[in-house]
Amino acid sequence: MSYEVYMLPKAKKKLDKFPDSHRIKQKLEELENFPNVRNVVRISENIYRMRIGDYRALFKVYEETSVIVVVNVDVRGRIYKGL
Repeated sequence: MSYEVYMLPKAKKKLDKFPDSHRIKQKLEELENFPNVRNVVRISENIYRMRIGDYRALFKVYEETSVIVVVNVDVRGRIYKGL
């Protein structure tokens, strides 16, 4: 089963500021193969996090529509603030 991956504008804006944004985008494309993706951990009912080096991506999975929405991308120390 293949998922469609979308990114919220807030997450895209943050991602574009990082020097490793190209590498992070490549890793986020792997989410199309969810749940067969490495470095992914479930942190609540439908929220997951993906580790990408020193960065983390938080995303929601909507299994009924096969959609993944990346809600935030940030460095490890800041990603969990505001959850």
